[in-house]
Amino acid sequence: MYRSVTFFLLSCVCLYGVNTQEGLNYLNTLRTSSGLIALKPSATLSKAAKSHATYLIQNQTNGHYEKKGRYAYTGKTPSQRVKKAGYPSTVVMENISINTANQKKSIDNLFAAIYHRFTFLNFYADSIGIGIHKTKKKRAIKQAYVYNLTSSELMKLCLQPFSMKNGTYYMKGVCADAIKMIPQNIFEKKKKKIKKKNKSIILYPYAGQEEVPPVFYNESPDPLPKYKVSGFPVSVQFNTAYFKQVKLKSFKLYDSLGSEIKKTKILQVKNDPNHLLAKHEFALMPLARLEFAQRYTAVCKAVANGKLVTKKWTFKTREPKEKLYRVSKTSQTLEVKAGETIVLYMVPSHRRDLLKNYRMKGGAKAVFIDQNTLRVTLPKRKSSNRVSIRFGNKKKVKFIVN
Repeated sequence: MYRSVTFFLLSCVCLYGVNTQEGLNYLNTLRTSSGLIALKPSATLSKAAKSHATYLIQNQTNGHYEKKGRYAYTGKTPSQRVKKAGYPSTVVMENISINTANQKKSIDNLFAAIYHRFTFLNFYADSIGIGIHKTKKKRAIKQAYVYNLTSSELMKLCLQPFSMKNGTYYMKGVCADAIKMIPQNIFEKKKKKIKKKNKSIILYPYAGQEEVPPVFYNESPDPLPKYKVSGFPVSVQFNTAYFKQVKLKSFKLYDSLGSEIKKTKILQVKNDPNHLLAKHEFALMPLARLEFAQRYTAVCKAVANGKLVTKKWTFKTREPKEKLYRVSKTSQTLEVKAGETIVLYMVPSHRRDLLKNYRMKGGAKAVFIDQNTLRVTLPKRKSSNRVSIRFGNKKKVKFIVN
């Protein structure tokens, strides 16, 4: 399954490294903390991922498909590109993000996007290649991150000889060698072998997780097409190596005071608008942003293999290091200290309420943290009415600088 996500940030700090170890370490921390095995790096998969990242930057495009004849073309699909790089198997999953500040932010954004999260939390993946490309030129797309995931056990099947036997079903299109035939029973056996190395149920955010982003913006395809801004999804996956039949009974989220978050949408295979979720995947989508620095409790009840399974766990959303100001009014005045840096969270008033641009007055400086939140540094001089920030013609914040 090929999935891509685009995040159009209004500002970014260009601190990027080509060493992918940082991203791999962070991704593996999220996987192992959730109960999945760590992914091992593959130089061949990384070569394919790097080639596609280069293609995206050079051609100023986004997505999983390349057009023959364009600069840096190495294959139309991820399968063709890993084959071109020399990988024996063509069974590959690909995640993409563009214009994110660093590898950690790239992975965080993909985990906020539910379809891409399930790619990263795949039960049978055990290998990964990461490719990063960037440019200092003034272009719309400056950074591209590509992640190719697959199974080393399935790859090894493509290196083994198999003789044709009557009564055995064979699969084609699994290997780079187009005529290679793989026995389906062995193929499924290898997948199950890796799945059994993982826990039976995967929760995300994982139990006790800290610094969880509070927001989800967009994904392609979009699981919430009517929303431009919503809360960070909470998900449960049942490992099919252990569970054959799973039926969701309830899935709820509670704030730090114990009150249920009522405005949510539960996504599962029967109502997924993009038909990408599997029968064992469930997502609770909060229809409004979660709050910063809050501890939430999730409770999921399901009947799995005929038995009631209840999962209850907590996680905490990200807490800014600077003092946080929560702004919910159209016009608001804040008292701040000269020279201090604060975080200004403009609470969305509706499901499409994003900060597209801003105008500063009085010497303050600001950068986007996300599309509803700014980090603002106030001028060092005191002022009672000259410092302000305006968002279009709708919202304004004035600062009394002491």
